[in-house]
Amino acid sequence: MRSKIFLRAVFFTLLIASLCLTGLTKEKEEPIASSWVATPVSIDGQTQEWNTDSLGYWKRADTSYAFANNANDLYILFIFKNPRFLSSIRHTGFTVWFNTEGKNAKAYGVNFREKQVTADQLIARMEKEQGPLQEAQKQKIKQQSPTYFIYTGDLVDKKGEIVVKASLDDTKELPAFRSMPVKGVGIVHEFKIPLTVLEQVSADYALEPGQSLNIGFEWGGFTKEVQDALAKEQADRNVAARERAAAADSVGQERRDGSESDRFQTMAQLRNRAPKFAFWTDVKLAQEK
Repeated sequence: MRSKIFLRAVFFTLLIASLCLTGLTKEKEEPIASSWVATPVSIDGQTQEWNTDSLGYWKRADTSYAFANNANDLYILFIFKNPRFLSSIRHTGFTVWFNTEGKNAKAYGVNFREKQVTADQLIARMEKEQGPLQEAQKQKIKQQSPTYFIYTGDLVDKKGEIVVKASLDDTKELPAFRSMPVKGVGIVHEFKIPLTVLEQVSADYALEPGQSLNIGFEWGGFTKEVQDALAKEQADRNVAARERAAAADSVGQERRDGSESDRFQTMAQLRNRAPKFAFWTDVKLAQEK
């Protein structure tokens, strides 16, 4: 019995390794040009401000993407046409990598995630972006909820460790994003990244209009955070299943729950639900016409 369990464990370990290697492949897409925008793009998860006739396309995850910029910011449109390719993005976030040396290699990037803030922090950010709010508006925000979710990004190194955390109290422009399902289009992600964002780590990484660079996209994967979240979801489903079975007929349930081989199968299945996706493309930033 132990030998069978061991063999199954080895099999699923090899399967998992194969899946991980597939997800981490540094795939390369065709170069794409950024479009110049005279006015800032509204980061609202919509596509009205974009020319969707000339999108880049990554077949493996059925995703489309485009770039636009002005003298201050880089904007990215990223569309998931099939929600199953979102993988574990809710837990890992979405990272945009930059390399200014002509390589498809991680240097620094921005990891975008939802973050919880207080009502006062939200008001401060809104006033920084939109100007002073009326007192009635502030009170309404505070009364509706003590906390809110905002969409922003932290500067990370090639290992994914945060080197500059986005601070709502900072006077610098913050990276921002928004995600919305759009009927007939897909799940739209819009990103805004200040061209000065990488200068926080080195002046050598300054971005400017007309520059060519390599940009990588990465999301998903079976991280510790994802493992814990999916394991909890699986545990909750198991509890519900046991309760349903007990209500009907609990015969044999204890033997199934105690199976070591089932545990390995469950972990492999959980990992299979969270593949990692990553690819690179060459981008030329636009210049004012």
